[in-house]
Parts: sequence; structure tokens; C-alpha cells
Amino acid sequence: MSPSTPLRVALSMRVVQAPTYVEPRDSISHDWITLLDSWGWKPLLVPNVIEDGPAYLDALAPDVLILTGGDDLGETPVRDRAERRLLAHALRTGLPVFGACRGLQLINDHFGGRLAPVSGHVAAQHAVTFSGPPAEVYRMRRTVNSFHAVGVPSDGLGEGLEPFAHDENGWVEGIRLPERPLAAVMWHPERTGAPEGDRAMIAAVAASKT
Repeated sequence: MSPSTPLRVALSMRVVQAPTYVEPRDSISHDWITLLDSWGWKPLLVPNVIEDGPAYLDALAPDVLILTGGDDLGETPVRDRAERRLLAHALRTGLPVFGACRGLQLINDHFGGRLAPVSGHVAAQHAVTFSGPPAEVYRMRRTVNSFHAVGVPSDGLGEGLEPFAHDENGWVEGIRLPERPLAAVMWHPERTGAPEGDRAMIAAVAASKT
């Protein structure tokens, strides 16, 4: 892929309910669309109810799959099933994956990790310290936004995953899979308060396709 070619970004979607009648809907925040558009990248939406999600993903031919935030694991079985299939397919085929908030939780769960309730992380900002190669992208310390009530404790990482960011209490805020094109963060790159460096991080994951 040429450096000037816009990244094609597949986005998973949350499930919402129509307010006045029963009609489940897939949705994506305008924030994601405007963010990717401002970066010159092309958003590609992946519905939750496509019968063969992996084949649909292949047809989109994305450069990276972003597992977006919203909905705790277990709240929306349709979304859980769809995203688990997409993640497994991406890992089989070498498609780069980047997770945001719920996306990190899903990835950690896929690799047998543990989630736990965390306080003080909903609609808040806090400091994060970086380590390893991602520290070259984010620098050593940043303030990030936070919108989650469930997180990954320091002893809850899934098999093979490596942390690259922690909050001041040791909760995992960033993970990667060494030698594979996969990384995730607990903050929301599309929302106000995201740290400088997210664009470079996602681009680096996409460029490392196996």
C-alpha cells in the first residue's frame, strides 16, 4: 500500500434500541466518522446481523479492523457473537486489529484474560504511563479520556498479550500481541481527550499486516 493511499478502516458497531418501539439498530458514533475523515481515511461499517460476517469483512477489503466501544460484554449477545467471529477471522487471516475500550475487553477475553469492575473511570480523565515500542508513539506519559466501568487488572491479561500502558493504580490501559498486527487501548480515540499518537498507532498496526 502506498503511503499516500487512504487507509480503509472497518468499524464494528454498537446495538441500540429505537426509543418508541421495538426495533434494534446498529449504530456508529459520528465521532468515529469525522475522526477518520479528518485523517483522510475511509470508514467501512460492519453490521452485526450479517449472516457471514467474516466473508462480508473480506469483501470490504479493509486495511485494519477497529473494534469500537460501547456496550459491556454480555449486554448485547448479537454484537458479542458478531465481533468474536470478526476477531477470530482477523487473527486467522492476519488482518490488523485495533480495539478501543470494549474492543480491548473483547480481545483480552478472547485470549482468556479477566475483567473486573473499576471505579473512577466513567466520564473522567486520568494519567497513563507507556512502555515498550508504543512509548515512542505516545511518549512516556499522557492524559486520556475514560468511559468504562469494567477494566483489566494488572494480573488479568490474556495469554500472550503484552501491556504497554497502565494507569496510576496499575490497571491495564493498552495491550498488544507481540509479532502480530494487534493492539488495543482503553480510551476512546474518537472522543475529546484522546492522546496525541492514536493515528500513528493505528497506522502502525495496519502497516504490520502479516
